Amino acid sequence: MDFSFAMVDRWLDEAYPQMERDLLSLLSLPTVRAEAEPGAPFGRPLAEALENCLQMAQGLGFTTVNVDGYVGFADLPGQIDEQVGVLTHLDVVPADPADWQSPPFAPEVREGRIYGRGTSDDKGPLVASLYAGIALVGANAPLRKTLRFIFGANEESGMACVDHYLKHYQPPSCGFSPDGAFPLVIGEKGLGKFNLNASWAEESALPLKLLSVHSGTVVNVVPDAAQAVFSISGPISFEGANAAGLRIEQQGPVLRVIATGKAAHASMPQDGENALAKLLKFLSRQQFSPRGAKRYLDNLAKLFADPCYGESLGVADEDALSKLTVAPTILHVDEKQGSLSCDMRFTLSRNGAYFQDKLAAIARRNDLVLTDWVGTEPLCAGEDSELAGALWKAYRDFTEDTQSQPIVTGGGTYAKKLPNSLAFGPVFPGAPQMAHQANEYIDCKEWLNSAKIYARAIYELGR
Repeated sequence: MDFSFAMVDRWLDEAYPQMERDLLSLLSLPTVRAEAEPGAPFGRPLAEALENCLQMAQGLGFTTVNVDGYVGFADLPGQIDEQVGVLTHLDVVPADPADWQSPPFAPEVREGRIYGRGTSDDKGPLVASLYAGIALVGANAPLRKTLRFIFGANEESGMACVDHYLKHYQPPSCGFSPDGAFPLVIGEKGLGKFNLNASWAEESALPLKLLSVHSGTVVNVVPDAAQAVFSISGPISFEGANAAGLRIEQQGPVLRVIATGKAAHASMPQDGENALAKLLKFLSRQQFSPRGAKRYLDNLAKLFADPCYGESLGVADEDALSKLTVAPTILHVDEKQGSLSCDMRFTLSRNGAYFQDKLAAIARRNDLVLTDWVGTEPLCAGEDSELAGALWKAYRDFTEDTQSQPIVTGGGTYAKKLPNSLAFGPVFPGAPQMAHQANEYIDCKEWLNSAKIYARAIYELGR
């Protein structure tokens, strides 16, 4: 039987109801990293989701392997052993149900969209790419290479899953991670995660004594809530709380200052509203003890007056293709010490050591200690590379969009971990980026179209 993409598209159209059911099943699993257990290095929910995913792939006709609970893969054997890899992940960032119109792990289909944590990042693309692969088989596509679909369980918090995979298996010869945007991601900025810490002597010489400050849950999400807790031993007055958009709550001698904002992926902090930055700015105008805590928070307020691009921190940087972002996200302060975790996405033309040295000097000048620096170097592929050409062709052949250009993103994907890999989809040009946001969703039609594009990309790479 002759092969055509019309046959692939028709196969996917007919399979869509089952494809949607499989996605809803995966979305119902709360795959946030939890405490490690035997056979479940990232927690029991992720171990169960990995097994669920592999069973789904088996039902579609793939052969599957679970690699110690770290990662799994599903194969469609080709004429030769050389592999095309498609790398996706099952883990998601936390979701506060109070911020969602419907429960984040009780997915719903409404008004042409599928809502749930992980729909766009990355369970939706996982299911779409799996169905794209099996659609090629159903349409008798002449594929030479073996197709390997890899499912990680630790992308959002370190990528130890892929490190474990690479200890046991050779990487595919080429591939993509459907964890970025269309038409193609040709560059990923460098990633730096670091802490700014300080400690001080406990004291209480003022009517207002700081007990704690807290914001954030994971380092790569702009916090949508931040809170400072004080004890009161005399008359106090907070000026400007309402004007700053903060809420004051008092219960006996305990007073809370609460800031709210809008969550966003930390690679795009400009898309959110950083609640921690709002709180720091307000606290810098107040007087409280301990003096060391006051000095620490004042320094953070000064350094992160710009909570997006690093201007006030002193690390702003831009080149022809990329612009640095840096977001303060997780803050823990008690009566004796404080620690702030930050997420930096740095320019393609720099390396991590440059910013590590720069941040260490900034910390020293501001009575802070830089700790826990972890850097991942940038990824950049030329538009004329063979891989980029094949992926771009797949997008244009389906969409007939010749205007949209390859992009550089701040998101860090599995493409950085494997040679000859790039991020590809699922977000279409002009569509909102919903990853890590409340009420995360995918558009049903765009999701189906992404599967058809992935089929074309897999064919280009696998034939």
